[in-house]
Amino acid sequence: MSAFPLSRAFAESLDRAAPLTQFRDEFPMASQCLYLDGNSLGLLSRRAEASLLAILDSWRTYGIDGWSTGSYRWFDLSEHLGHMMAPLVGAQPHEVIVTGSTTVNLHQLLATFYRPHGERRKILADALAFPSDIYAISSHLLLHGLSPDEALVQVPSHDGFTLSEDDIIDAMTPDVALVLLPSVLFVSGQLLDIPKLTEAAHERHIIIGFGVSSGVFCVLVHLQIFKRRSRQCRCTVRRRTPPRHTPWACRMV
Repeated sequence: MSAFPLSRAFAESLDRAAPLTQFRDEFPMASQCLYLDGNSLGLLSRRAEASLLAILDSWRTYGIDGWSTGSYRWFDLSEHLGHMMAPLVGAQPHEVIVTGSTTVNLHQLLATFYRPHGERRKILADALAFPSDIYAISSHLLLHGLSPDEALVQVPSHDGFTLSEDDIIDAMTPDVALVLLPSVLFVSGQLLDIPKLTEAAHERHIIIGFGVSSGVFCVLVHLQIFKRRSRQCRCTVRRRTPPRHTPWACRMV
């Protein structure tokens, strides 16, 4: 039995009471449809459009001097945006930077943190991971002369929607060099126990990273709290599309 009425009237009453309703007029398309694909591409807001046009205007006005001149200096724009977005992931301003696209940044993280040595050569991920994440992981295994069929371990889901943290920990075997997981599963919204998984990885001397792009607007993310429970932390925030302003943060510990 549902815990709330499954009716249009009830849904509309929640909309009227929601504190974010005041921002509906910021999105021209919102008045034309019920848009449910924000996880892939968010609607263009009026302010996002104005910001993009301002950057184009600085290009037209300053040319190459736009790197160091104008209201939005391109040279340190990534750091400036990172400072603004740090509260979204519970990090310090100097720990966050906005750059690139999700998959490009994942490639950069893998190039930095994946260091196979001795028997530690495998990468541990989950069977529900976004396909492009698996493509990126597989490419780095191939660059190191390893077969993804042998060196990529994907923890299975028992129901096609959720993961068991105990299963993930059991898969942290001595031959695993790196673990890459989501904080919130995009297929179901399941929130993984990040402190528990981080502690388990540290006990096994394994580097572990968490992506928060699917969870940062669903749950409170406090990377500083996770940092205090771990040995070290590096954070990078990446944005999928300018209109959406959605970070993808990876905490490597």
